[in-house]
Amino acid sequence: MSVGARDQLHLESNPPRSMKDYLEHCPLESLAQLLESLETALNGSHGPHLEVFYPFDDFWVRSQILVLRRDVFGRATLVTGCNVALEKQRPAGEGPARPTHPPPRNLPEIAVLSTTRNDTSRLMLALNAASDGLWDWNPSTNVIYFSPRYLDMLGYTSDEFPPLSTSWTSKVHPDDYENIVPMQIEFINDPKQGDSFECTYRMRRGDGTWAWILSRGYVTHRDEHGKAVRVVGLHTDVTASQGDRARLEDLVRNDALTGLRSRTYYGMTVDKLERQQMRPVSIIIADMDGLKLVNDHMGHSEGSEMLCRAAVILRSSLNSADCIARMGGDEFAAIVPGCAREDLDELMQRIRDAFDAHNINEDHVPTHMSVGGACAQDMTTTLAQALSEADRNMLAVKRENSPRWRLRIKNWIEKHTGKAVQLDDSRYRMSPVHNDS
Repeated sequence: MSVGARDQLHLESNPPRSMKDYLEHCPLESLAQLLESLETALNGSHGPHLEVFYPFDDFWVRSQILVLRRDVFGRATLVTGCNVALEKQRPAGEGPARPTHPPPRNLPEIAVLSTTRNDTSRLMLALNAASDGLWDWNPSTNVIYFSPRYLDMLGYTSDEFPPLSTSWTSKVHPDDYENIVPMQIEFINDPKQGDSFECTYRMRRGDGTWAWILSRGYVTHRDEHGKAVRVVGLHTDVTASQGDRARLEDLVRNDALTGLRSRTYYGMTVDKLERQQMRPVSIIIADMDGLKLVNDHMGHSEGSEMLCRAAVILRSSLNSADCIARMGGDEFAAIVPGCAREDLDELMQRIRDAFDAHNINEDHVPTHMSVGGACAQDMTTTLAQALSEADRNMLAVKRENSPRWRLRIKNWIEKHTGKAVQLDDSRYRMSPVHNDS
């Protein structure tokens, strides 16, 4: 128990050394109810935060308790909190007097702490001495208390990091901002989002480097409209353990073979553009021609090289800011924000010209993609609808082009390997429903 807590509860001379010692100050008639409330919080059936009022010696106490860690069975293994004395009624010269029960009506409103300027009113203040940084946010004023440990963790002074929400938002990594800040604002404004969150993102340290932060937040109070009026939480620097996670995220977001983006990243980009209501947005679908011929007659390693060559050509044809993803197998997709319908044909022709230029050199297997596109010109068309239309347009092109390119690849294989290739094999025919390279 901290010095501030002992002072609040008049326990300076005889601080409790265990929970049993502490509970001896609570009258028996209230003890059962208090223990029941504590047990509910500890066994996981109440949520991470609990606030209870109970008599303690001759006054009332408000305890705010936060469960920081649980075991696999949901039982709390790490708990922190703070106590605030609400009514000190011991007249000078008189013996102890029990507080009235239930709590008197003149207790302060929960949403306003009577000791806001005192560190003892800060939930989880004990964690200042540990590895976690405490923050305490009033969304109504956008004032945030940042504990000394919070500032030390990021390498700032209180002057460099004033107690305002902008101090935090301005330090969030640009690549993480859209996934983090709007989510927390929605969490504050909408009680349907729940009263707790946990997320991981990067923040800029005082020395300019980036720290990976595990952030946990809890709404302690909402107003009559459901908007949070107080949110408290912890920041933990998890940079050291983030290396493995960063490598995993890299694997998830990028295609290991071609170096392009993954299907997962494509989906993340679509979600982001839909939230931003970005329009126009064009989508291009490109599918390899004759890849199965190469895999069957020259081996999958040569097929993989063919995919990588196609990825390089596709990448060089588009802007670096565009999302170009391998959707799986031999199909690729590109998302081109800002590309209107009248510019899409020119962009697809640029891709075709790049493949034609590459195939002038006959030293390697002819590499070609059938390309189709569509544009979501305004919000009446979703990007999912544009993707479907682009795929249909690509299939129409493929049905027209694939026979010619399969023949060209067949001739190249027979010339350079001496193997006979039979194009009438059913494996090389396109299905009436979907394409087959």
